[in-house]
Amino acid sequence: MARGGELSGWVVRIRTERKTRGWDVPMMARRLRAALGDGDSLPPQESLVRVIRRWESGETTTLSERYRLLYSRALGIPEAILFAPARTLSPYDGTTDNQQQDHCTGHEGEGDPTNRRDVLRVGLAAAMGRVLGDATDEAMEFTRRASQSAVGQSTLDHLEVVITDIATNVNRNSPADMLVVARAYRQRVDQLIRSPHTLREGRELYVYAGWLSHELSWLAHELGNPVAAHAYAIDAFEHAHQAGHDELYAHAANVMASISIQGIHPDRALSAAQKGLSRVPTRHVLAIRLNTQAARAHAQLGQRAECESLLQAAETVYERLPDRSQGSFGTDAGASGATQTIPSYSALAWLSLGDFEKSRRHSETAIAAYEAKPAENRVPSSEALTRIYLGIALAQLGAPEEAVSMGSQGLESPRLTAPIHSRAAHLDRILTKRYPGLSDAEEFHERRLALTT
Repeated sequence: MARGGELSGWVVRIRTERKTRGWDVPMMARRLRAALGDGDSLPPQESLVRVIRRWESGETTTLSERYRLLYSRALGIPEAILFAPARTLSPYDGTTDNQQQDHCTGHEGEGDPTNRRDVLRVGLAAAMGRVLGDATDEAMEFTRRASQSAVGQSTLDHLEVVITDIATNVNRNSPADMLVVARAYRQRVDQLIRSPHTLREGRELYVYAGWLSHELSWLAHELGNPVAAHAYAIDAFEHAHQAGHDELYAHAANVMASISIQGIHPDRALSAAQKGLSRVPTRHVLAIRLNTQAARAHAQLGQRAECESLLQAAETVYERLPDRSQGSFGTDAGASGATQTIPSYSALAWLSLGDFEKSRRHSETAIAAYEAKPAENRVPSSEALTRIYLGIALAQLGAPEEAVSMGSQGLESPRLTAPIHSRAAHLDRILTKRYPGLSDAEEFHERRLALTT
């Protein structure tokens, strides 16, 4: 021990520094072991704890160079400061041994100003050493939290597979069944977003959330619930925006435009299409769909010139696209995924403008494009809608029997959706009004009602 039974300066310092950090003695032992690194060893934990207690009690008055270095590393304080002689520095009471002696004799300390500056400088260095030691611990904690996650790559891989399966099979299964699956996974992704995850995982989860809401918007639209469809579309917009995902943003714009066209809200449809076109990836099929969506909106507004201009823009994009291009989640972003889009969307646009002959021609072109596709690549609901568009044009052109035939084929779709029922009802009203008493028209009316109830 130090003279007069007092503890040596370094003994006080190592004990005070440990307590300041909130470490108990076993933790101090672990910190020394961590400071050692690889390549050497220390006594077992229990033995090292006993040794530290002897050091801190002053029972052991010397500390080897090895342990001085380990303490310096563990506490983040230079060795020369941590183990400075007590007469040079006592940073824990702010005095030197000389100053203590002055107080004992009743005289104010009048030491050399240079010595006082040295003491102050060393004291500040000790304080800074403690700060840097704490800062090191903080930085390590920041790093740990940045990588802390309850998600993991396997969860993200699973979601990738599920969403790809939904995106590629949604048009071949019951909308009600698909909605249950997509909604369950959307809820799960929301739980993951609210759990600990890394920044990278967070962005991926936002993309997955947006894609699932995009699919849910289409499904709610097909099930005849425009309010839910609109809400999910907005959610897809928001998550796409937050994730900075332009393709997803354009997909959300496309579904929003379709919902608005079906609800006869052309201004809303035009706004959505324009938003999507501002973010659509270059050389992507969505540029075709969004141009034709905007064209349909202008048609509902009775703006023929604007409609024709946008349909021509869609044709130009189509000609420049590669035949096939991979989009997100297994979707086809190339021209082959849009061979029927322009004629089918054009057919509805010309119906809105009252040009039934042009609508007929475009409908027939679209149906031929659908029929040329392999069975697994056809979209039954879209094909059924186009057949009903053709039926409406034929009814307006004075060919009721052919109109009934096309309408009936549309109702034979294995995937009857709310838009199909809505367009079939429109055809039914035209046939009933223009051809009263026509047996084919009456049969179509009865069949449509039977499928509706």
